[in-house]
Amino acid sequence: MKAKTFFRKLFPTGRQADDVTRTILIVDDDEGLCDNLKDILEGEGYEAHCAATGSEGARMAKELRPCTALVDLKLPDRSGTALLSELKRMNPDCICILMTAYADVDSAVVALEKGAFYYLQKPIRPAELVELVELAFESIRLREEKRQSEEELRSRNRELEETIARLKKIIDQQ
Repeated sequence: MKAKTFFRKLFPTGRQADDVTRTILIVDDDEGLCDNLKDILEGEGYEAHCAATGSEGARMAKELRPCTALVDLKLPDRSGTALLSELKRMNPDCICILMTAYADVDSAVVALEKGAFYYLQKPIRPAELVELVELAFESIRLREEKRQSEEELRSRNRELEETIARLKKIIDQQ
C-alpha cells in the first residue's frame, strides 16, 4: 500500500497526512543498509534520514522529532537499547524498531522491556519493513484517536458538571 493511500485511511475524518510527521530516523553503521532502507521508505512516501552512530542519531532525533526510528542493536558508540531509551526520553511517543543481525532471546527481551515496538532481524525484507512501518503508523493513529476521545470525554464531563451545577442552583432557589 502506498503511503498516500495509507495516510488517507489513517485520517479518514478529513485530517491530512501533512498534519503528522512522516519522518523516520534510521540509525545503523552499515551505510549500504541505511541507503537501501531509506530508498525503500522514500519509495513508499516517507521522509527517511540516516545516522551512522548513536550520538548522531540522538542529535538528529532532537532536530527532526521523528515518530518512528529504526535502530541497529549494535552501534559503534553505544548499544541500540541505550539509544532507544534516549529516544523514548526525548519523545515517549516515538515508535522504535530495533534491528539486528545477532538475534537472541535475551536481547529481544531487553529491547521489548525498554519499549521497542518490534525486534526486526536482518536481513530485512522490504515487504516486511513496509508492513511494519505501516503498523507503527496505525499504532500512532490509534493512540491519537484515543487521546482525542479522552479529551472529548473530559470536555463533555465538564459540560455535564456545569449543567448539574446550574440545575442544583435552580432547585435550591425554589
